[in-house]
Amino acid sequence: MRGRLLPYVVLAAAAAAVLLPGIGSRDLWNPDEPRYAEVAREMLLEPRAIEHFLVPRLNGERYDHKPPLHFWNIALFGALRGGVDEVAARLPSLLTGIGSVLVVFALAGRLFGRKTAWLAAPIFVTSALVMWNARVGQIDMTLTFLELLAILFWARGRSWAPDDPARDPGGHIANLLFFACLGLATLAKGPVGLIVPLLAVVTWLAFERDGAGVADLRLGRGLLLWAAIVLAWFGPAVWLAGETYFDALILDQTVSRYAEATYHPRPWHYYFRTLPGTFAPWTLLAPVAIYAAFRRSRRDPASREARAVRFLLVWIASTFVFFSVSGGKRTVYLLALAAPLAMLTAYGVLAIRDGWPRYRAVFLASAAAVPLLFGVVVLAVPGAASDLPDGSIPEGTIASLQAVAAIPLVAGLIGVYLAARRRPDLLTACLATGLGLTMSVTAVRLLPLGDAFKSARVLSADLVQWAEPDEPYAIYPVPDAAFLFYTGRFAVDLHGGTLAHDQGDEEALRRYVARTDRPVWLLIERDNLERLSPPLDLVEVARDHDPEQGHVLLTTPEAAARVAATAGSGR
Repeated sequence: MRGRLLPYVVLAAAAAAVLLPGIGSRDLWNPDEPRYAEVAREMLLEPRAIEHFLVPRLNGERYDHKPPLHFWNIALFGALRGGVDEVAARLPSLLTGIGSVLVVFALAGRLFGRKTAWLAAPIFVTSALVMWNARVGQIDMTLTFLELLAILFWARGRSWAPDDPARDPGGHIANLLFFACLGLATLAKGPVGLIVPLLAVVTWLAFERDGAGVADLRLGRGLLLWAAIVLAWFGPAVWLAGETYFDALILDQTVSRYAEATYHPRPWHYYFRTLPGTFAPWTLLAPVAIYAAFRRSRRDPASREARAVRFLLVWIASTFVFFSVSGGKRTVYLLALAAPLAMLTAYGVLAIRDGWPRYRAVFLASAAAVPLLFGVVVLAVPGAASDLPDGSIPEGTIASLQAVAAIPLVAGLIGVYLAARRRPDLLTACLATGLGLTMSVTAVRLLPLGDAFKSARVLSADLVQWAEPDEPYAIYPVPDAAFLFYTGRFAVDLHGGTLAHDQGDEEALRRYVARTDRPVWLLIERDNLERLSPPLDLVEVARDHDPEQGHVLLTTPEAAARVAATAGSGR
């Protein structure tokens, strides 16, 4: 047992070394991090009630954009830490990111063997989208972990070759666990948690003409288990919140979001442009590696490895097509492709090693492109920084950026040397080590610099310091969750509730500003303030450092005089 667990302990420690440093070193950044943290924070407000956990709230109003599993996780860590903070908001992503690395290792071992697994796990954890999403307070890493765990259970419950019996005879228990994970994935981010893994599995079984495999899934029983898990929350939530909650969560946030591109509309070819960046820098190695894997699988189509290659290709294709068909697209959705791409690339690298020198020239060319890419970054940083306003970045930042980019540059050069000596697998190890170190250093030293432009903490602190507790404040055009979180106060709603999230109501704004019972405070985006005509009868007292989409803090003249007096006495 100790020998079987040791690889997972080593991998967990390595993944934590990449993902953990700097987990709380920067503030929560829009759009998702502060919103999800604020929803979780409001779950823990007194008086606590079960309906607040079943039906999440934002700014005291019902929040029906996402199911609650991720918010529950943040609230749990917040309760353990004495309140929701940056660390509590990111711990669910961190832990599920580490868990995803372990699942990729186990799944690659089941499909191809341990040699491939030892390459697939580091490729996965050091791909761009994984390194980022495993350290931010978003839902997608939790969703990915549950989807991967579901695929792992299914893969362990079936035979992949005539001499490879399933671990669970008939796969019944494994298939039940498959659907149980899909139920939890649905609680994380809606029906996509069911559709994407099930589509990959069923499409591959149909492609293989494996009727017995479809029968072994026992879709009817499995979907009943999935529904029982989802309805355990959704039934009481709809009963408490009413039919409008069902309409908003299912029709608006699921059907309309997918079919009508209500949110994030993008052209059909959007993911063709964004996929290379999301799997970077492994995108440079993946094409030749995947081609080598495919060619190797053609030698013995009935072998375990050949069937596994076809499954990964179907998994990638079905997921890519599913998200491409939707009019609404976000780059983060491609996180679902990181695991199959990593496993297929890892197997392909080993195929290249074993087939050397057939792929030598093209592989070395693609491998050399990696350090070349980071070399360009090192050279381009000073020129790019010259376009920024003077004083916008701290002194020494340019040199730090160049030093950080030099880490994968050196690692890539060492890797190319080793690859040229017939060890492309060592190239992968070197590059993954360099990328992991780069991410750790970046998270600790460089990412916190973004707080100057992306954080609402300072402006929120000004508001809390200057506004009396009984003086209302509003945020226009929308109740920006970052200010809700960092002020710890609810804002006056100027846009008709959280459903009308995209526009403010100017009439409501002017009625609010016209209040005379007490001083009012207003956080308003710069561009919205400039468009108002006639201008508001308020005085600016502070603004953040974002020159484009930043906020300005306004208040009434008497409150502004109070602020000026406070500032004068402070000096």
